[in-house]
Amino acid sequence: MSTGTPETPGHVLSVRNAINTALGEAAVDADRSVLVAVSGGADSMTALDAMQAISAAGGPRVIACHFNHQMRGAESDADEEYVRAAAEARGLTYIGDGSDVSAYAKDNRLSVEDAARRLRYGFLGRVAQSEDAQAAITGHTLDDQAETVLLHIVRGSGLAGVRGMRLVSQTPKRWGGGSLTIVRPLLRLRREDTEQYCRDRGIVPRMDVSNESTTFARNRLRLNVMPELEAINPRVADAITRLSDTAAEELAALNEIVDELWEHVLDVSDPETSSVTLDRKMLQITRPALRRSLLRRAFVEAAGTAIDLLRSHITEMDRLAESGAGRSIDLPHGIRFETRSHTVMFAPVGQEDSPYPVPIEPIEISIPGRLEFSGGKTLVVELVERPDDLTADSQSFHYAAADAIGSAATLRNRVEGDRFQPLGMDTDTRLKDLFVNAGIPRTWRDRVPIIECERGIVWVAGLRIAEWARVTPETAQILQISLEESY
Repeated sequence: MSTGTPETPGHVLSVRNAINTALGEAAVDADRSVLVAVSGGADSMTALDAMQAISAAGGPRVIACHFNHQMRGAESDADEEYVRAAAEARGLTYIGDGSDVSAYAKDNRLSVEDAARRLRYGFLGRVAQSEDAQAAITGHTLDDQAETVLLHIVRGSGLAGVRGMRLVSQTPKRWGGGSLTIVRPLLRLRREDTEQYCRDRGIVPRMDVSNESTTFARNRLRLNVMPELEAINPRVADAITRLSDTAAEELAALNEIVDELWEHVLDVSDPETSSVTLDRKMLQITRPALRRSLLRRAFVEAAGTAIDLLRSHITEMDRLAESGAGRSIDLPHGIRFETRSHTVMFAPVGQEDSPYPVPIEPIEISIPGRLEFSGGKTLVVELVERPDDLTADSQSFHYAAADAIGSAATLRNRVEGDRFQPLGMDTDTRLKDLFVNAGIPRTWRDRVPIIECERGIVWVAGLRIAEWARVTPETAQILQISLEESY
């Protein structure tokens, strides 16, 4: 594929050929559209101009995309108009959008950098869906890679962070627009290559003055740290990239082992709810390094990405998995990690697979009787014949003496200070302790239905009946209390 003419400068051809080769490695389909994320700077303008030439030579259709972060007033608007004009001058489709990144960061308690990234990639994801584009191309260079790896090291990342950016990656679904494939074909080019490309092509890129601000950690690395490292090794960016490549190779080997272990550790994976459950006992007998890799893998399965997952998150998950049931930690991208008696679970906050209905206001119920909860659960309290085996009750139903409860009771959820005398115990205990000992996740406890009569708590859903309400040989009428699926 020829991406130029005899008059095209050699450096321009070299850059275009490098980008075209990277597109081949990324398996970009020439028959489908791609987005090019364009800020207006030298890197993204090189990507746009080169992709237009590649497209004209039989490559994929190009759609230029710009997201206005609205952080620099008129300058941000000028960037947007610049990119629009650049796309139109090249005969390319242009799609733009924007949002107040600073306000979004404040509302969602994010750094400005994280907020900008989520909004920008969310926009690209929506455009990719509407235009049926296979991927979004960014202008990340080898220099960006070196800065990214250093930033991850400073933040205490593991092997995956040292690996840095890859040629191809996916964004989280929760950033909007579904998961998006990102391709970085400039990742082997230096920033000086894109600057030279722009000079050769007569492109005058936009200058973002915020790139000179040391408010942002990445800028401090680029402006202050990298020059010091280059004084030690002028080719430090290449050296860091080699480290990144080595980490990628080591991680690939480790992942092969993790893949073999995965089928033994995985309990449930539900793409519909983005939830993953692992066998806790299997985790505990796995070597620490592999265990942490399995936890990371499970997070990626649930979140759709490893972006923002830090070594500290994995270490804390590992600690909680060893500590016992009923522990939890909130992770990036709205994922919650919870430990249970025999499993650990990753699920979106608010979508955990709780077997209990949504919390309710206290309500009087008749005994016997039934009550349907919103969300597909029904409480059933019914008189039954004396069963052959009174010990046959389970988490789904329990037997109780009708005369111990009476004809009416209150159905409610837990309150602070609740105490309960479970079947088989001589004294009462704190309900909180019962939940902890039973491994009920903290996020479920406010949902557990409780029946209380004049004497006290008589039933805790999924756990036990009260000792004083147990069925004896003298019990005349027997109740079966169950929490069932509504049909």
